[in-house]
Amino acid sequence: MLALGLLFILGAVAVTAGAIYDGGESASFELFGQTIGTTISGVFMAGFATMLVFILGVWMLMSSMSRGRRKRLERKQTKARQRESVSQIEAERAQLRAENEQLQERLAHESRPAGETAVAGTRSTDTTSTDRPVTDRPVSDQSTATDGNDRVVDHTTDLTSREEEKAATTSARHREI
Repeated sequence: MLALGLLFILGAVAVTAGAIYDGGESASFELFGQTIGTTISGVFMAGFATMLVFILGVWMLMSSMSRGRRKRLERKQTKARQRESVSQIEAERAQLRAENEQLQERLAHESRPAGETAVAGTRSTDTTSTDRPVTDRPVSDQSTATDGNDRVVDHTTDLTSREEEKAATTSARHREI
């Protein structure tokens, strides 16, 4: 392929040189209704210039088409990466939501006094350690709930004095760190 390309280039150079040096005869041609008088080498150079303009136009067309194809491919890849990223973030969010619910349940079980128990489907009002009645709602719904925007809302406003002391010492420790 390389050798054939070099042969074509050498042939074109030889024809160009022959047309320029041996093209001294006068010639005329008509262009857009105008008769133009020149030599044979002038006609050849006009054809050469026309060919260069044509090749430049083809090159620009091919270049813009390849750039457009490359940009479309990049957009497709970017969209695919975005979809993958969103699905990964949603999976992490679901996992964190599940972990948050487990931690809320564990916290609710640990912070509930030993005398207070709730049986599913029954309603008891055991007030041995607190003045709050125990309802038949699940443990995680008794003190916290979500407000639709995945934020935890604390509905417990009447903390007992022991829980208030525990919260105060915990927040004091966090401030010291």
